[in-house]
Amino acid sequence: MTSERDRRRTLRDSYKAERKRDEWNVLGIDRELLDDLLDHVEERLAVTGCDHTLRHSRTWADSHSVAWSALEAGLQAGGGSCDCEVLANVDPDEKA
Repeated sequence: MTSERDRRRTLRDSYKAERKRDEWNVLGIDRELLDDLLDHVEERLAVTGCDHTLRHSRTWADSHSVAWSALEAGLQAGGGSCDCEVLANVDPDEKA
């Protein structure tokens, strides 16, 4: 017999899994591409610092034939309104 506590835990875990799927869908790129984007942005920020834009993310998108408008919307939905925030906030797998 399932306890009320177990039922609530199952519902919570299901909700979190659904939110993570939604975040990946909004982002519009897979794990491999996200890792590549984050590496690119991190390398560029180490050289130039953040200018409070998505300049490096856009450069990456253009060089990988990723539709910028969709990626930009996904990054912003994930908390990345500039390149340094992309590094800090965007990875759905890192969110609690």
